[in-house]
Amino acid sequence: MLLFGCELFTPRDSEPPIDISSPYIWKPPTSQEIVLENLSNAFPAHQVNYYLDVLSYNPELGTEVRLIPDESVRSSQPDVFDVWGFPEEEKFITKLFQSLSEDGLQRLEWDVEQSSLIDNKFIADYSLTLSYRESETPMPGQLKGQAILTLTQNPDLLYEISIWQDIKSDTLPCWSDLKTLVQ
Repeated sequence: MLLFGCELFTPRDSEPPIDISSPYIWKPPTSQEIVLENLSNAFPAHQVNYYLDVLSYNPELGTEVRLIPDESVRSSQPDVFDVWGFPEEEKFITKLFQSLSEDGLQRLEWDVEQSSLIDNKFIADYSLTLSYRESETPMPGQLKGQAILTLTQNPDLLYEISIWQDIKSDTLPCWSDLKTLVQ
């Protein structure tokens, strides 16, 4: 009698298939280059988790990405970066993605200047192009800078960013500037 009352044997609704035709899929970061690819794919795919999943964060192991803003931006906006860790980065990127246009051009490109397999460091110039919803406060559509990324392998042997240092390298705003605007 109890079996008739529950829906134990009722088939569940199927999940939509993974769109393998999309060029913006998340890949397990088994190499350092895939970390950059996943960051780049996060923007046109509008996937916050693509971005967050390559940042080191494991409270159980006591690991958290260390984000170092551009020094000139930090000195002009000290309150913003007093405490900036993974939770603040998660709030920032979530709010940023919510303000982006679904139809607009979102593109992050990397130009790796130097990489070192010995200390797992990447020095790369980045160019970020963003398109916002019309209702949003005007924000920069073009950002440029340089990132010094230190990558480590987590317990699953996947690469993730343990230190991200941002450096302004142009007259255009950089990643750190964007963080001061999106709060």
